[in-house]
Amino acid sequence: MNVKVSYQTLQLPPPFAFAYTLDLTFNENSLDIRYELEFMNREQITLEEIEEEGYSENDDFSWQGSLGKVWVDNLRDDLDQIELEDESEDFNIYLHVEFDDEREGLAVLAEDWDFRLQELIQAIYEKAGLEAKLIMKLMHINGNERAFYELEGSFEHLSGSVNSKPIEWEALHELVEDIYTIDFEEESVEKPNKDGLWIDPDGSGQFQLFDKQAGPKSKEIKSRILAKLKA
Repeated sequence: MNVKVSYQTLQLPPPFAFAYTLDLTFNENSLDIRYELEFMNREQITLEEIEEEGYSENDDFSWQGSLGKVWVDNLRDDLDQIELEDESEDFNIYLHVEFDDEREGLAVLAEDWDFRLQELIQAIYEKAGLEAKLIMKLMHINGNERAFYELEGSFEHLSGSVNSKPIEWEALHELVEDIYTIDFEEESVEKPNKDGLWIDPDGSGQFQLFDKQAGPKSKEIKSRILAKLKA
């Protein structure tokens, strides 16, 4: 099965606005990919404005390669059954899908597919060596008791682990979503010494206190996080 995906942001201004195409060939044990990313409308702003946002003069990117069977299993059947329409009411993104059997159209539930495809793109960046695997360190302090957890996740392999023990990909999703309830904008510490759940979001050894930032539902969310870590 061959599929071409064309994506474009519709509301983002430069330097953030972008478009990409994904040419996908599904084989029995591999997914062959050609990926082309282009940032748009940058001629409307200055290079200084672009660099102020953390970008460079040219951030376009292309990659060709393959991912393993896990991505065939993850995408093929769902993509083959995607619901398409001739016109879309989505004003934020344009997401067009074209199959080799001449089916084509705009994706229904485009935001859901946007999320799925961003995972695929993250896997591409990981395979290309541009992005590292997800690594988080967590510490739970309760009086004299301390528990340490190291969370790892790979988009390339759709796999995760807690303290080297495998965790289901969906469970990892839920865990990370709960962790990112906070924005990690507080001052970090290297050696936590207060009770609570401390999180180092990138494995760098800098921890922030989850309890302080998670708002009124902090106890409920913290309990879910700890339950998954201990499972």
